[in-house]
Amino acid sequence: MTATTLTARPALSSELDTVLALCLEAFADEAVTAWLVPDPGARLAAMREMLGASLAAAVDAEALVVAFTREGEAVAASIWLDRGETPEDIEVPAGDAGLPPRLAAVRSLTAARHPTVPHIYLASMGTVPKRRGLGAGTAMLRYGLDRAHRLGLPVYLEASTPLNRKLYARHGFTDHGAALRLPEGGPLLQPMWHGA
Repeated sequence: MTATTLTARPALSSELDTVLALCLEAFADEAVTAWLVPDPGARLAAMREMLGASLAAAVDAEALVVAFTREGEAVAASIWLDRGETPEDIEVPAGDAGLPPRLAAVRSLTAARHPTVPHIYLASMGTVPKRRGLGAGTAMLRYGLDRAHRLGLPVYLEASTPLNRKLYARHGFTDHGAALRLPEGGPLLQPMWHGA
């Protein structure tokens, strides 16, 4: 299976249950998720709680892009958020004070580095383990970057692994400042930028 046999499009509200299950599987071993919830036994429940309402909002905003096989199997998901130019658009919402300390640390650290010009923020991207390396990331990047180009907006992200960083670089992303080290032995996040 190659990227040409995969398609990407925004998830539909009727697909929310499927997409939630997909995200739980695709993001369970992601570097930041594993750091947020180090106990694999507790991770699924914590992720379900973290993703619940935010995933529904992303679907409603057409910000959740999913990669599908030719047979219609959803194999990967990515979240592309439109960001304006005011600091309020990119600051951590006031309600985040009640978040677990590690999640609050991630949001605070990354929000402080977001560009202040209008852009699209690729907040996360993941593929189910059995489908990795088959082009799902490329299909979602093509879709998201095409949309950003049509809107005349650049794209910003934080790569959480060297492998992800290489994928983004192959699609025209460049490093955007120094890497961010999450506290308590957390992963290194490399901010990256793709011009409009």
